[in-house]
Amino acid sequence: MDHRLLVLALGMFALGTDSFVVAGILPQVARGFDISVGAAGQMTTVYAISYALLSPTVAALAAGVPRKRLLLAALTVFVVANVGTAAAPTFGIALATRALAGLGAAMFAPTATGVATLLVPPNGGGSPFRSSPPDSPPQRPWARRSGRSSGPLVTGGGRWCSSRYSARPPGSAWRSC
Repeated sequence: MDHRLLVLALGMFALGTDSFVVAGILPQVARGFDISVGAAGQMTTVYAISYALLSPTVAALAAGVPRKRLLLAALTVFVVANVGTAAAPTFGIALATRALAGLGAAMFAPTATGVATLLVPPNGGGSPFRSSPPDSPPQRPWARRSGRSSGPLVTGGGRWCSSRYSARPPGSAWRSC
């Protein structure tokens, strides 16, 4: 596999986990800024909204920028913004740096996706991204076992039926769950 694909994948992993990391530390953030946990949750919302709204905008505006330069600038903005969030003296500054992190993500994600498609040969069929042969069943036994064992942990011992609702006709999901 081309090492450049690994770099792009790691960058996408960082962007994707950014919200989840912040969500995990919301009680500490709330305590640090002396705000409610709900208000601290706005940090995740601001990141997600700026990422979502700026992605197509940046992709259109930066169409003429060399890809490598754009990717490096995006990661720089993303890292600097996250360091700024960690060092933010006020909640307002933390929100602004989360929006800036969303801008970095918006710069990186569409560009990385486009570059990745160029790095894979046309007849490669996405082979660098494939983790199993094309004729393998979509649900492997280990996946089913891990789902059964982790289910009670995810649901707190309760029954989580929402995934079944979309697969059943209206009305039948409520009775079977």
